[in-house]
Amino acid sequence: MIDYSVGSDGIAQIVWNNPNGPVNVKNAEARAAFVRAVDAALSDAAVVGIVISSAKKDFLAGGDIDEIYAVRTPAEAIANVRDVGASLRRMERGGKPVVAALNGSALGGGLELALACHYRVAADEPRLRVGLPESTLGLIPGAGGTQRLPRLIGIGAASKLMLDGKAINAKEAKALGIIDAIVPADELIENARAWILAHPQAVQPWDAKGFRYRDFDPQSREGRWFFFYGWPKLRGRSPAGDLAPGALLHVLAQGLERGIDAGLEIEARYFGLVATSPSAKNRIRSTFMAANAARKLERRPAGVATFVPRRVGVIGAGLMGGGVALVCARAGLATVLIDTTDEAAQRGKARIAKTFDGAVERKLMTPEARDAALARLEAGSDMAALAGCDLVVEAVVESTDVKTQVFRRIHEAAGPQVLIASNTSSLSINALAEGVDQPANFIGLHFFAPVDRMQLVEVILGSDTSPTTHAHALDFVKLLGKTAVVVNDGPGFYTSRVVSAYTREALIMLGEGISPALVDNAAFIAGMPIGPLAMGDLTSYDLLTDILSSVARAGRGTACESDKALAAAKRLVEAGRVGRKGQGGVYDYPESGKVLWSGLTELFPPLPQQPDVAEVVQRLMHVQSLETIHAIDEGIADNAMEIDLASVLGWSYPAWRGGVLAHVDDTGLVEFVRQCDVLAERHGRRFRSPESLRRRAEAGETFHVH
Repeated sequence: MIDYSVGSDGIAQIVWNNPNGPVNVKNAEARAAFVRAVDAALSDAAVVGIVISSAKKDFLAGGDIDEIYAVRTPAEAIANVRDVGASLRRMERGGKPVVAALNGSALGGGLELALACHYRVAADEPRLRVGLPESTLGLIPGAGGTQRLPRLIGIGAASKLMLDGKAINAKEAKALGIIDAIVPADELIENARAWILAHPQAVQPWDAKGFRYRDFDPQSREGRWFFFYGWPKLRGRSPAGDLAPGALLHVLAQGLERGIDAGLEIEARYFGLVATSPSAKNRIRSTFMAANAARKLERRPAGVATFVPRRVGVIGAGLMGGGVALVCARAGLATVLIDTTDEAAQRGKARIAKTFDGAVERKLMTPEARDAALARLEAGSDMAALAGCDLVVEAVVESTDVKTQVFRRIHEAAGPQVLIASNTSSLSINALAEGVDQPANFIGLHFFAPVDRMQLVEVILGSDTSPTTHAHALDFVKLLGKTAVVVNDGPGFYTSRVVSAYTREALIMLGEGISPALVDNAAFIAGMPIGPLAMGDLTSYDLLTDILSSVARAGRGTACESDKALAAAKRLVEAGRVGRKGQGGVYDYPESGKVLWSGLTELFPPLPQQPDVAEVVQRLMHVQSLETIHAIDEGIADNAMEIDLASVLGWSYPAWRGGVLAHVDDTGLVEFVRQCDVLAERHGRRFRSPESLRRRAEAGETFHVH
């Protein structure tokens, strides 16, 4: 794990070199090897300084997430960082200069190690990033990051970096003072050695007499106001159930007003509490483990050659089709965008160009990359342009007849063997497959709007979809830089079905006279980024009426009681309140911001006694989990981690809750069933738990291994 050597100049070199993978990770074996190497260098009188570097393309990726996920008690979590934390402290106080030579990215524990060095020099590499992203995994730094970074660059700048979990490039890091120098890659080690020889008495700033913070002292008036106002700002974007951000602010407030050693002890205690919290386990499982498994295509059918399309067609230049064409061209694929007229197709291309221009302005894309992507994109109305396409994505109106006509024309232009993917969000893939020449080559690819920003693609398998088509569709999604979840065909598939249940429950409550503000605020309290009624306004109630009607016809799961929701949606439409695309819906949208529509109380007379917010939260969150379990029982989806990942990526279910099934686990299956029984008695049979859940609860099983 660690290569150790001492040069003729007396400089020891500690090189992280994981023999078991492409990146260096601070697992138990590596930590122990590092501690031994540091102690060897410090105890050797012939050693005058230490250079810490990497034999991999990156410096150090941080802690072993699997190891962190496995801990069950705070004491176990603290033990995982205790030895290396003590070693870093010995290293910075050992009387010998230590340099971190960053040839590549240093994230999390990698940056924490670098911060404990007296000097940090980085290679001039565009891909190099540094940061403390622990909060994105529901964690906080545990090897000194919360105490060293603020003392190095100031409390304000460090707090923002840690709370946002953002990684920054070398130039940004140097401007902040995280990195001391940037040099050509081939001069990295030479620069590190030269600095050591020139600074034999290096001391950390926080160990020097008269140390002062760069911006403000935590006990100053400015410092006290910073933390005083920090709490309401934090709670405005992060619920209390998401433990890490609040714990991080506590560690900063309590640790920075004390000496470094006391601060490190405070950090370790909070790290132990956070690392074993449900919110950390949930984030790690859903946003790291499940996401990595999906991106590695672990569920891809074996034995199928990798698919790289030479040319991709997209039919429909509207919001969805244009978005698909954009990500295809951006991914380097030759793309043809087809619509009913040349003008419509060119309008679609113009919208794509405008999006690219915005990316260039925000420095997310270079002008050269924009021009190259647009050069790969042709737009028009002639279906003959599909000749040579290996894959065609259909994104026209949600009409089986219209789609069937489009499929015939695709076959005529591209040939009978072309892979056809429908972007439908609700129509049956099996029914649509009846309109194609080769059902084995047909699949559903449900993209989410806006396509250029939303990560998830729901891959829907029809009964006749071949393993080759399944594998090729996953390859295509990966080429686009998206994350795929695989489900089987059924009414609403998985994502549309569960989102419909969420919206349906909100409309039922609206019809009951429950305040829309209470409904949407309850969703926000639960961690949802937008309330279901505000989301309904964005979707539009005429479209929601069609979607809810389609799901209600099947009558499955919680859709067994849809009449009240449909009635509420239809009353809004009849009142001319179709949503934000019209004059407004539940809300009006003046320039000053969103406000409740004044005529709403006439349409839906309010209950004289409004329910408790906790009950509203239960109704909104439990119904999503119940609908998911119904989908599992019907064979629509079967992988719990993938299901939860889809909820987080698809409709922004709070990551700290882990997903719709993690919510059941965290509530406790027996308690969840009990709560649903109470809700069923009060509000209807849609809340009755499926028998499969009751059996699982009785057996003491969970959906995830905690």
